[in-house]
Amino acid sequence: MSDSAVTRVLARVAQGDAVPAACAAEGLTCQADVTVDAHYDGKPVCTVTLPWVVDGHALLFADDSVAAAVAEERLRSLADSLAMPVCIVRRAA
Repeated sequence: MSDSAVTRVLARVAQGDAVPAACAAEGLTCQADVTVDAHYDGKPVCTVTLPWVVDGHALLFADDSVAAAVAEERLRSLADSLAMPVCIVRRAA
């Protein structure tokens, strides 16, 4: 895995590319709708369906329908509960 390739995928997706196309362009694998356990205090507490997992990284999208501070807090909380690296995409305007 190359973190720089993942970074390039994130940039492509932020600019509007579809996740599968961005991954293919960088030679990375991706899976849609992956169910994983969310953890609290080291114990699984619920399952979460991630929209995409790109080369072992959870790919989440910022929610533009709520205040930025609220969206960031939600994403940070979710990221803290997952047992994998998390990447957050903020779509370019």
